[in-house]
Amino acid sequence: MVRCARARRAVSHLAIYAIHRTERWWSHLGSHSGFARASVLTDRRGAGDHSLTDDFYAGLRRGAAGVFDEAETADIIARCRVLRSLARGQAQAMVQAMGEAAARAFDRVQPTDMVGFPIDSYVSDILARTAASRGVPYSEFTASALPSMAMLLHRGELITDKAVRERALVAAKRREIADPLFVPSYVRGQNAYTRARFLRTFAYFRLRGIAFRALAAARRDPLNLHYLDAQAHLIHKPAVTDIGVIELQDADWRAKLEAYPHEKRLFLGLQLFPEASIDYWVDDPGIVDYEDMLIEAMSHFARAGFAIAIKDHPLQFGFRQRGLIDRLLGLTGAVLVPYAVSGNAVMELCGANFTCTGTLGLQAALMGKVSVAVPNYYTLANDFTLFDGRCDLGHLPGRVDAASQADGAALEERQDRIVVNLLAGSFDADFFSFKGFDPEGDTASAESTGRALGERLRLIGEDGEAWHRARGFFDPR
Repeated sequence: MVRCARARRAVSHLAIYAIHRTERWWSHLGSHSGFARASVLTDRRGAGDHSLTDDFYAGLRRGAAGVFDEAETADIIARCRVLRSLARGQAQAMVQAMGEAAARAFDRVQPTDMVGFPIDSYVSDILARTAASRGVPYSEFTASALPSMAMLLHRGELITDKAVRERALVAAKRREIADPLFVPSYVRGQNAYTRARFLRTFAYFRLRGIAFRALAAARRDPLNLHYLDAQAHLIHKPAVTDIGVIELQDADWRAKLEAYPHEKRLFLGLQLFPEASIDYWVDDPGIVDYEDMLIEAMSHFARAGFAIAIKDHPLQFGFRQRGLIDRLLGLTGAVLVPYAVSGNAVMELCGANFTCTGTLGLQAALMGKVSVAVPNYYTLANDFTLFDGRCDLGHLPGRVDAASQADGAALEERQDRIVVNLLAGSFDADFFSFKGFDPEGDTASAESTGRALGERLRLIGEDGEAWHRARGFFDPR
């Protein structure tokens, strides 16, 4: 890709995109980041330093057009969990209006750098595209797979530095995350998967959607993504009849799985759906079509004689439409593991794991399993069985059969490679300091996180290693 030449401004200015209820935390981080200026952008009136809202609605009324061409508009819509559910014409109008609002925001703010949480909607997607078109590095801040650390991403790719880590640190981190009981800090387990809990969850979120619709009307912001995302009419939202997924759990799952050779057992840990990492980290829209892609992939494995141990994500209970589970259980050798069984316990019994971007792919590789995944922040070409398009799916069973499982010294070497890669993109910071943040309370953790984030952004910015520019991640326009 042609890189966009842009002179570095004398005054550094960090633009931050803050989602609902994180504005004050982000503002605090920005004020301690070491940038000359920091401005918080939001999609809510009266929140942050600059709101996109009024320009967005003005663009809708005026019929904004021409910001994105037809192909790019279609791609933006296909990746957003809300826009996919709206009428095509309305979704297209919202994309153009938000594109115009983003351009106006950049004209006013004039940032030299931009950061936010990982892209998870058409709003942050458009801001990232606008930044790229203007040669502004856009980085996504999130928790690292390494405990007590954070990392920066660019659409799922790990933003790394060039420092060499000491072997003692690598060994210590390897021991930490190679523990069979290791679960990344942002994964939380739950229990008591009952009909009563399903109904409570379902009822709460239905009522929440009604309340948000009323709030949207009262605030004259009916198309705000935060309020739209709560509405029951979206195509991925469950119905009360989806409670039947509880009856699909198989108490005899272990015996059925053990009827197959170890190397012919595939662990399929379902990801959250809709899942922002699938939507925005993959190039092929066919993978974004997660459910149909899974059926196609698992059909190939079933025909190749694999048992498929299906394990739903614990946080998906009360949100999963049972249709996907029904379709998967129609395949020979497929079994649904009860929600209460831990993912690690199932993976221990399997020779291979299939995911797109989920952390189970990382855990599988650390355990010496054949780990099938799309390229993302934790994958390495020689240590994972990678696919990045629907055209690859038919070849995966054969590649899994051919892949050797690491053991002994070979496994330790693999773990070291994975840890070295993660360390190259991780830094000490309390990402979770946004939880319960109170600017009038103890802000020490947020302040140190702001300093660490600012140092990291400068390290990989134009004054440092120029990571984005070296990768050619700027639009040539």
